[in-house]
Amino acid sequence: MTITSLDRKTVLITGGARGIGKGIARACLEEGAQVVITNLNIDVGKETEAELSGLGSIRAIRCDGTDRLAVDQLMEDVWANEGPIDVVFSNAGRGFGASTLEASIEDVTDIFSTNYNSAVHLAQSYIPRMIALGRPGHIMFTGSEHSVGLPAGNEGLNFGFYSATKHALLALAEWLRADLEQTNMSVSLLMPGPVLTESLEASLKILETDPAHHQIRQKFTKEVETLLRERMISTQQCARRALQGLKQGQFYIPTQSYIKSDIDRRHEELERAFSILASDQ
Repeated sequence: MTITSLDRKTVLITGGARGIGKGIARACLEEGAQVVITNLNIDVGKETEAELSGLGSIRAIRCDGTDRLAVDQLMEDVWANEGPIDVVFSNAGRGFGASTLEASIEDVTDIFSTNYNSAVHLAQSYIPRMIALGRPGHIMFTGSEHSVGLPAGNEGLNFGFYSATKHALLALAEWLRADLEQTNMSVSLLMPGPVLTESLEASLKILETDPAHHQIRQKFTKEVETLLRERMISTQQCARRALQGLKQGQFYIPTQSYIKSDIDRRHEELERAFSILASDQ
């Protein structure tokens, strides 16, 4: 079921105190929603709550999404105070850069726990509650352009395992969509390219005065910086696209048009592979 309005709806946004999540929180409040945000650092969450409180009802809660018990307690808290949740934005996550040949398995396990397991916990805690009530609801996962391919120009970023978590969210969302066909629940995948979050903005400002900054240049080269500046959108633009996609009933919600070129490149390579297969049979 498509949710066409957020007015008087209850919305939960994990990782909602900064970046994309904060942008979504602001946009939902502007549309009349009652908003709950989570953050690991409750002080940061409370700062965002205070900042956005003039726009409407918002409450910050500390929650570690990698802990299933904590997620269940989060659901019980929101149900008791705000009521059943109409839309969940499964947005909590973080970046991770490490060589695919050198990253420790502990680091790989940790990034999957943060970016993927937390989304599983949230879906498994939220969706059955709504089905039991017979109410329509929606969960939107914050994936990435990395959910659908390796973005051209990103090859040197060492994002292999980060990308793997975002690919995994794509698979989770697709299977959930099939599982929920006979229910009032729906699911979508937000696929942003670069977004001007607080941390990225801080890095770019440093480079304006110190273009050779060693620590930042270890993360991305001048060529990658150029791509970021060309491709990035604001958190507000990302949020508007997320809500537009939600109200239009989209499953895939890309935020920048250039992402299609990466999908096309993968598609063309697959087409060639199947063409070779056909010629060999």
